[in-house]
Amino acid sequence: MKRDRTSIDILEEAVALLRAAPLETAVTYLIGAAPFTLAFLFFLADMNRSPYASEHLPWASLSLALLYVWKNAWQAVFMAKLYYQVSPSETRISNPWQAILMQATLQPIGLLVPIPLSWSTAFFRNVALYAALGRPDAVAAARRQSVYATRQNWGVLSIVTLGSLLLFLNVLVTIFMLPQLARSFLGIEGDLVRLGIGILNLTTLSVTAAITWLAVDPLLDAVYVLRCFYGESVVNGADLRAALKRAVALVAMLIVMITGAHAQSIDEKQLDRAIDQVVHQREFTWRSPRPAGEEPQGKWVGWYRSAVRLIEDTWDWIWSKLRPGKQTSSGGKDMPVNRKAMLALITVIVALIAGGLVLYFLKRKRTSVVTAQAVAAAPAVNLADESLTADRMPESEWLALADEWMAKGDFRLALRAMYLGALNYLSARELVSLRRWKSGLDYRRELARRARSKPDLPLAFTRSVAIFEQGWYGRHAVDRAMAESLANGLNEMRTHAQ
Repeated sequence: MKRDRTSIDILEEAVALLRAAPLETAVTYLIGAAPFTLAFLFFLADMNRSPYASEHLPWASLSLALLYVWKNAWQAVFMAKLYYQVSPSETRISNPWQAILMQATLQPIGLLVPIPLSWSTAFFRNVALYAALGRPDAVAAARRQSVYATRQNWGVLSIVTLGSLLLFLNVLVTIFMLPQLARSFLGIEGDLVRLGIGILNLTTLSVTAAITWLAVDPLLDAVYVLRCFYGESVVNGADLRAALKRAVALVAMLIVMITGAHAQSIDEKQLDRAIDQVVHQREFTWRSPRPAGEEPQGKWVGWYRSAVRLIEDTWDWIWSKLRPGKQTSSGGKDMPVNRKAMLALITVIVALIAGGLVLYFLKRKRTSVVTAQAVAAAPAVNLADESLTADRMPESEWLALADEWMAKGDFRLALRAMYLGALNYLSARELVSLRRWKSGLDYRRELARRARSKPDLPLAFTRSVAIFEQGWYGRHAVDRAMAESLANGLNEMRTHAQ
């Protein structure tokens, strides 16, 4: 029996234990931990930000305390399931009230310990395990196991603490960088991006700490389950019984397999049929040699062979014309014309000619398509379409379209064309970024942030947006005076932008 397990060994076994646990074991832990974590985050944010927090503080505190007991009770059940996984011979209980009562009585005392020491951390987790296992001496057993392998316990806590700090920093950096990456790659610019460094507030730190704890807490539970199991094995040899039980099961399985293999007769025809099926699969056929015998016949096969013979005869005739004589190399030595070299040269020449023909026809086809597209008339722009963006046309075309609708007497569509032209003008000067989901308010905020050196520009744009939204979204008719007012406002905006 291995008694000198180091801190790394016990952590590796704990990770393996968690990975081998069934899904229902993980669900058991989340049933208790998830509601308490969410409630604690809401309680913390509410108490720090709400001006009326004192009015519902008693009820909120009582609810949080009940959820704390709920979390500890399910955590004890989670540890018991892990213990049954390590020691299948352990007697199981069906009465959970002892675990709930002990968790409600003893676990709050752990919150009063100012510095989590190795023995105190081990005691409160051990007592949760033994209470869930239904041990009558749960407190005494937890106290005994809390001082088992103290150096190993300190090593585990040190490694887990260092790993928790690194995980906390990684999660915090991820939360801070995600909005910036969303703006850079997806163009999403929301409130989290505008916060900047202000995103590192108490709420963000609390969420990061909660995520870190949900990742580390099950690992610590698995560690103390293994410590209790190995600590008791020193006295009762539970680990030897578990190992012997696994060995017996393995031997029994091997015996069944061996006896079954001898008892079952092998059908040779069925085996040959299975091998033939596998050999004829696509991934293996290219490795098999062509079977000996008569060549396959057929109309297509005959045409193929005739074409091959024609190519071979043509090549032989060309070779007979090129073979006489020897060529002198640049070094002055006689070099015979190699048939393979000549074949390779001709192949390269034919490939180049074929490639040139393909490129010529592709280029000709593309040119004809582009010419046809250029000749075709451009589709008309539907200004009533709400999904229309300002980057559809340059500013000059938007203004020309506005003049066209002004001449037709539809001043409402002229307003839309002038507004889109203004957005295109600002986008060309990198004062706003065009997005389909942005509203006038989003563009005003973005312009105010980017054009801080030109304070008159955002004011002129705000007045123009107000005129456009009043005419485009309003219920009264739009007249020429409103359209000319918007045009004057946009001219003022361009003046301030220059």
